[in-house]
Amino acid sequence: MNARRALRIPTFSSHRRKGPVMRGRALLNEAEVGPKFSRQARMATEGFPVPRFFCVSAATFTEVLRPVRAELDALLTGLDTADAETLEKRASALRETVLAASVPAAVARQLYDAFDEVFGPDAVVSVRSSVVGTGADVGEDSAHDAFAGISDSFLYVTREELLDRVRQCWASGFGTQALLYRAARGGTQHGFAVAVGVQRMEFGRRSFVLFTCDPLTGARDRVLAAGLGIGEGVVQEKVPVDHYFVSRRDNAVRSVLAHKTQLMEENPGRLADGPRTVPAPEELWDAPALTDEQIQQVVMVGDRIEKLFGCPQDIEGTFTADGRLNILQARPVVLELDRQRLWSNANITESYPDVTTALTYSFAQRFYRADFHDFYRLLGVPRKVLDRHEGELHGMIGLLRGRVYYSLSVWYTLHGLSRTFPLWRRSFERMMGMSPSVTHVRPTPPLTDPALLPATAAATARLAWRLVTHGAAVKDFETWWERILTAHREAAKTADPLQLAQLMRSLWTEVGDRWGITLVNDLLLQLHETLAMKMLGRWVPQADAGLHSDLLCGGEENRSVVILMSIVEIAERIRATPGVLDALAVKPAEEVWDEIDRDAYGSDLADRMRTHNHLHGDRGLQELKLEVPVPRDQPAQLLRIAAEYARGDLTRALLREREAQARRAGERRLAELLAGRPLAGGALRAALAGQRRYINMRENTRYGRSELFGFGRQVYRRLGADLAARGLLEKAEDVMHLTEEEILGTYDGTAVTDDLRGLAAVRRAEFHARGAELPMDFVTMGPVRDALPDPNRDTAASGTLRGLGSSGGIVRGTARVVIDPHDLGDPSEDMILIARETDPGWLFLMLSSRGIVVERGTLLSHTAISGRKFGIPTIVALPHATTRIPDGARVEMDGAAGTVKILEEDEA
Repeated sequence: MNARRALRIPTFSSHRRKGPVMRGRALLNEAEVGPKFSRQARMATEGFPVPRFFCVSAATFTEVLRPVRAELDALLTGLDTADAETLEKRASALRETVLAASVPAAVARQLYDAFDEVFGPDAVVSVRSSVVGTGADVGEDSAHDAFAGISDSFLYVTREELLDRVRQCWASGFGTQALLYRAARGGTQHGFAVAVGVQRMEFGRRSFVLFTCDPLTGARDRVLAAGLGIGEGVVQEKVPVDHYFVSRRDNAVRSVLAHKTQLMEENPGRLADGPRTVPAPEELWDAPALTDEQIQQVVMVGDRIEKLFGCPQDIEGTFTADGRLNILQARPVVLELDRQRLWSNANITESYPDVTTALTYSFAQRFYRADFHDFYRLLGVPRKVLDRHEGELHGMIGLLRGRVYYSLSVWYTLHGLSRTFPLWRRSFERMMGMSPSVTHVRPTPPLTDPALLPATAAATARLAWRLVTHGAAVKDFETWWERILTAHREAAKTADPLQLAQLMRSLWTEVGDRWGITLVNDLLLQLHETLAMKMLGRWVPQADAGLHSDLLCGGEENRSVVILMSIVEIAERIRATPGVLDALAVKPAEEVWDEIDRDAYGSDLADRMRTHNHLHGDRGLQELKLEVPVPRDQPAQLLRIAAEYARGDLTRALLREREAQARRAGERRLAELLAGRPLAGGALRAALAGQRRYINMRENTRYGRSELFGFGRQVYRRLGADLAARGLLEKAEDVMHLTEEEILGTYDGTAVTDDLRGLAAVRRAEFHARGAELPMDFVTMGPVRDALPDPNRDTAASGTLRGLGSSGGIVRGTARVVIDPHDLGDPSEDMILIARETDPGWLFLMLSSRGIVVERGTLLSHTAISGRKFGIPTIVALPHATTRIPDGARVEMDGAAGTVKILEEDEA
């Protein structure tokens, strides 16, 4: 069935009418009808259920008032809006002058002719004003000018009342509120015009206002208010109103229902009296104003209207008694985006889990600034432009209740400096694990924007050159980093405290000049991953969710895999060395390590472990948190990890065979699905090969980041010991509660306080008294700390839970909730790991698991990549998994669907 006919949508004729009445496509002329009515016209032409209407043009207003313009201007001259009494008198005189103006007979005749032709002489209409601005002044209901409730509107208007109501709409442009509004926003009181819309009156029985984003914060979840009767009751808050909060993540609806004892409707016997408030039928008092189907219908239409206009919309509408939906108005939601902040730790929490110290945060803050400054420079953003955005570069991450969050508003601003951003915006949002509820409402200018084509062409060519030369650039980076890091480590061995501070500043300078290539790699990875997913979706839509993961297995071993294989090799040696596991069963790992270090179990094992720590000692649990030691600092950590593997039967050969089997199975399935389509198969394999290549480069350079943080950890631990020895700190570990600049400034004379002991004490107390964890993503408006949301912890422990499936497979096992991997004890054979997040140091635990479920993370997080790499069913971004899934419970997880089911007791 035709959609227009099914919805009974009125259509516009294509003809134009000259003169005062605007009809048909002429209603798209914003200069004559204003943004409010031109938007209605545009919705109608696109098939939305907008009641029929015509407009009296702004030019008609100007022409009718031309004879009295001098009188109006005299009344407006010297207007003092601060003097309420005088203002009211002037407004009254202005309105009387407008109402007394003569309306030419031709204008009146065309007005009545249009009424009869469009609606019929017995129709009832609404008559609404719309202020049309000129020059710098914009019109009513524009993106920057709400004008809400300033101009008059009249409902239930008959043919006989039509001309008088049009006059009153014109006069409302000079009403007290209109004069105050224009003065408050700095606009002129001269030169505006008023268009008037005449629209068929729909007798609403359920009415609503839909915001396609949260009007308070700009979060992308929809907010729907609905009440009984016509829309005036809802808009003017004259009747009790239900609220429905509709998530963009999954369209889930949270309802807050009002006790609806009143409704607003027409007086059937006296329509000219306008709407009235009357008691609602008792059976409707506590029933939802809208049904579930109506809510979904409104949301669907609202999303389409938002897409049409390219920004969040405030939409008014109504359902008539027969269930027809009518859209009466749509205007942009006016947001102060300079006050908005989007926050998420979906991806960053794997690097900085739980509460983080001041030193780690300040170190990470500087790293992001240095890394991204160089990245944008490589994409062609001029240095002078980056200089103007220095504040944003320093504000890419925030520390909220002691936890590190991405400040995504800043990321959008900075990414938008590159004209290539439209190419990779969606892949960036997916990589960051952003909820559809927390995305930027401001659209990115398209690549085809004519005004930006030269800049776009230059930026795209530069990115293409980066693609061609990237492999060589990464090798050059790796060579450079090894040389720079070695030189700084050697210099640090004999450096005094001031020289250590200088070395740290020197290393940051080097990083700021070269580290951006790692982000170029991430960008190319995102683009190849997006391309491969699109190819799979288009050419093999029937493929199972695990096919993509299986096809990424195999190939060259990256640095992360090399490190893992090194640990497994040590485990094999421990397994083959008599006495080591027996000793660990009765002695602390630190004591056994001391014995190994003295060659008590032979030099071979000791040498192998020393070599590992020399080459890979910065890889460990929470390796980017400077307050957490890594194997380079505490070699017993390596012993514990390797011993866990040694107690099982894991070998390097087994790991490699597992991965090879997954790859072979994936290739067989792909060959079957693409049989007879060699070109498609070749193109897809090329995209996957590129994705594998960039994943390997990412993991290789990622360990360089671990080494940078490892160097910082060693420098600041030494400086902490020195500050404690000088009496400036109570103990050396308190250095973690100072920022980088506070520490370095103490040695080079740039510090702003000498009371490091007191400062560290305050921070230490804050660190140990942080409040409950905030949601994974949220939006604030205004001063951030005043707008933080209340943590919403759902502790339900039964039913089916849903997260983001990231590595396929259905398994059953015993849930082990792990907050601190050091406290796990012995993992069970059927363990399903439940954690807030993981980092590369968790690999030993992950490989011992039948499945992995984490609260945070994304499809490109370390957890997801590792799960796919080693064929472990994995779910990320399952909210509050560690509190909703009981430790020790029998669970079933589906890594493709992203679901976890807590099984009944009799299935345990």
